[in-house]
Amino acid sequence: MGGLREAVIFFSDIAVVKEMFFVEFEAVLDDVVGIPDFANSELRAAFVQIDDKLSVLGLVLFSISFDSRGRVAGHWNIPLRHLLDHASFGPDLGAGPVRVACRSACPVAWYRRQLWDPDAGTFNQISTAVMRNRLGIIVEERGKQRAGAGNVANFFKAADKKLSTQGVSSPASLPSAPVFHRRYRQKLRAARHAEKLTLAAQAESFNSALEAQAEGFTRQLREREALIQQQKAKLDELLKTEQELQGHLDRQQRLMQEKTQELEALVIKGGQDSERQMIELRKSYAEDLERRLHTQSISLEEALHKRERELYQRATEIVELRGELSSLREKNRALMIGSDDKLLKTMVEKGVVFVAYHPGVEHLVIAQDEMPEYLRDPLAYVASRCEVSSEQYRDWLAHYRLPICRATDDDMQYCGQPIKKVMRPMLFRPGESDRCQHHSDSGLS
Repeated sequence: MGGLREAVIFFSDIAVVKEMFFVEFEAVLDDVVGIPDFANSELRAAFVQIDDKLSVLGLVLFSISFDSRGRVAGHWNIPLRHLLDHASFGPDLGAGPVRVACRSACPVAWYRRQLWDPDAGTFNQISTAVMRNRLGIIVEERGKQRAGAGNVANFFKAADKKLSTQGVSSPASLPSAPVFHRRYRQKLRAARHAEKLTLAAQAESFNSALEAQAEGFTRQLREREALIQQQKAKLDELLKTEQELQGHLDRQQRLMQEKTQELEALVIKGGQDSERQMIELRKSYAEDLERRLHTQSISLEEALHKRERELYQRATEIVELRGELSSLREKNRALMIGSDDKLLKTMVEKGVVFVAYHPGVEHLVIAQDEMPEYLRDPLAYVASRCEVSSEQYRDWLAHYRLPICRATDDDMQYCGQPIKKVMRPMLFRPGESDRCQHHSDSGLS
């Protein structure tokens, strides 16, 4: 009796376009050969395990992209065998329920976005492609006989064969109840798995909608903050203009004092007529200057009041947006942990595992009773798992994302020299691990 066969089936839209053994697919992944027919395209594919009777035992539904030369684009790396070994059971394709790993039923959440969900005709297409046997798999004789039995299930064939060997004309007179029980149990398992897929798909749809709404509010918040910054910049420009006008006024006042002194000198020399001319000129100049200053002052006050009203309006909108975002987060948290943890319990009972990725701990599996703590403060939760304080974890995270020397000079500017990255938070020491060799030796902050 032969062993399992592994193959990869490619789909274009709703049709099967290519089939190959898994070893050939590994040669494509290793860039030994390419598939020119798939150049500049993204396809859906299925990793299929087949026995020597052409029965499908398990499959992984994944997506893959090819570049202009027909080579695998990017760093594609999905552990297909690992996903299949830990996959849940799906429909019965002729040899009992098969293991299926797809987007809504992925045993490792990290790879979920690289998988896809089947529709009503996917399993039929895969079964038909396997039975065509274009790969030339050597098939056992018994497998061919079983395939020729049409729509009759395998356990019915086995029951009929057993009855014929015992000389009994009809299976109705023999105790075949266990066979029917097995059949119903298989249907029950398939129905439960379908319900699990439906629940996972609904959870995925809810999370996607919530993420999209949160992203929309966050984008609006950033736009409002950018607008406030623009308004502040305009206000700074107005204040600068006011300072320039004040300087111009001071110069005019000094000039008026100089002119006044000159006129007073002329009065002393020229007598009463010159004194009257000097008084009239001073009065005219003072009136003109006061009128111009009053006009400029009114204009500046109106502009300042307008900018203040706009800033107040923008600040009110930001507060409202932040309140709505906080309300959404609270609703999300209430949906996740409220109602006696009914949703979490249901998801856990259906086999859903909560996995989060954070630097320092990589893939973090979160237990059901720890979900409220994680949702309240994810960074504090991850810091506790790393056995460090929240402050140390945040300092390490800044270093991990940008490993440079953070020693500052008199102008509070970073040194910025690239340094070696500390990979674990427990090994990070603020003031030591984020310093270059020069600042470590000199002991400067």
